[in-house]
Amino acid sequence: MKVPDIFPPSRRHARWKSVPDADWSSWTWQLQNRIATLEDLAATAAMDPSFRINLDDVRKTQKNFNFAITPYYFSLMDLANESCPIRLQGIPSSLENVKLEHEYFDFPKEEEMMPVPGLTHRYPDRVMLYTTHHCAMYCRFCTRKRKVSNPSSALQRKQILDAIEFIKGQTSIREVILSGGDIFSFADRQLEEIVQMTRAIEHIEIIRLGTRNLVTLPLRVTPELARTLGQYQPLYIHTHFNHPNECTPEAYIACRRLRDAGCVVNNHTVMLKGINDDPNVIRELNRRLVLMGVQPYYVYHCDLTFGSSHFRTHIENDVALIRTLHGETDWTRAIDVPHYMIDTPGGGKIELV
Repeated sequence: MKVPDIFPPSRRHARWKSVPDADWSSWTWQLQNRIATLEDLAATAAMDPSFRINLDDVRKTQKNFNFAITPYYFSLMDLANESCPIRLQGIPSSLENVKLEHEYFDFPKEEEMMPVPGLTHRYPDRVMLYTTHHCAMYCRFCTRKRKVSNPSSALQRKQILDAIEFIKGQTSIREVILSGGDIFSFADRQLEEIVQMTRAIEHIEIIRLGTRNLVTLPLRVTPELARTLGQYQPLYIHTHFNHPNECTPEAYIACRRLRDAGCVVNNHTVMLKGINDDPNVIRELNRRLVLMGVQPYYVYHCDLTFGSSHFRTHIENDVALIRTLHGETDWTRAIDVPHYMIDTPGGGKIELV
């Protein structure tokens, strides 16, 4: 598959230069070799003098929220730049330990809206099934950081089956979001089983899969996975590209594979201070997304989740940014401009226009 020249060449940090291409391209190898301990970070810093990091800060932060970064995503970081937009999303910061009075551990109040374990029934015709605690990378702004990375939060198979039975009995439900954690964390067979059971429910019209693997581990989207998912249309993939530097040749191929298989791929960008709160950054991000076959769908105000205050932008600035995009004179920009959304504690999403 030919990748447009606008996408920068693939990168690999020196730590993994000698790794065979077959291993590097394997999503299971990437998961098995994630940077997920203080020792991993220290070893990388020792071999790369440009990578300066306060390991004590990481140790303190890890008590509240684990970290894990794939070699692929780590290689996208400018380690010498502490303000690198990729580094900020993956490397723990002491600022995550700040708890403001108006922040929540369970911001969407998902746990209060679960008729059965793991199934959030927040809207009359839509449910979200928390299938797994596992992600390829634990994003520092995650709204579910209270539970992802914690194995005790994952559903057992019987609980997933119980959730499917509940959905079967509620004919008002027409849309199911399969999320986590990251639904793409499952092996192909397990992922297909969950999608297949959901698609078999007669009154379910829409299935959405929530994943950030397209960003942090695009190698997960193998031709086999794309063919498997292509059997269960209509299928919507919702992902989180937040910066143009995440739009790589690997991400391009992953997104195009899903599109070629018949999936609709939508993007939710989270507005993050110092990362993408600039109209030029969002404009370039959306341009690349459209080339990848991904629809810029939502721009989200960063949730009031514990430990994310350093990322949070001002709503009025976000609205001004979106207004700037809408004010472009080129009519083709219309497909590049997402909806600006704010989630509210227990009250659902609100669009600001």
